[in-house]
Amino acid sequence: MSKEILLLIISVLGGFFDWKYRKIPNWLIFGIFIFIFLINIFSFKLQGIVNCLLGFTVGILLLIIPYLKGGMGAGDVKLLAVIGSIVGVKDVIFIFFYSAFCGLLLGLVWIIFNSGHFKFLITTGQMLPVVDKKQKVPYGVAIALGTILYITFGINDEIFSKLWQ
Repeated sequence: MSKEILLLIISVLGGFFDWKYRKIPNWLIFGIFIFIFLINIFSFKLQGIVNCLLGFTVGILLLIIPYLKGGMGAGDVKLLAVIGSIVGVKDVIFIFFYSAFCGLLLGLVWIIFNSGHFKFLITTGQMLPVVDKKQKVPYGVAIALGTILYITFGINDEIFSKLWQ
């Protein structure tokens, strides 16, 4: 199974569960992580094991502050972490940026189609009032869309090359 197909499966399933149930199941996240980790162990590639663990860790670190501030759920953090275990450190950062862009667009669409939210934004400067989970934008969908953009367009070296110098 190619990396792109696995990324597509995990991200779309994660986005679907987040959209439908507002929860990304642990069996999906940790099942894929164990699968990726075992593949690296059985292929005896130390670099693959290290890249898997570092990608997982960086995926968590990229979203831990928004999670701690209440901006997203733990499933979103774990979804990016397992994607990081598949693609590694450098690529999970690009997926993070693609996902942030998609999250911004989803948030704007969410506000536009919910006129009360737009009025709340204008009057208070906050995106949404404190509401239940069903009224929040499911960020797993943004991660899925960001992953699809990454699979489709890859890394644009012209834009991001200065980050790695």
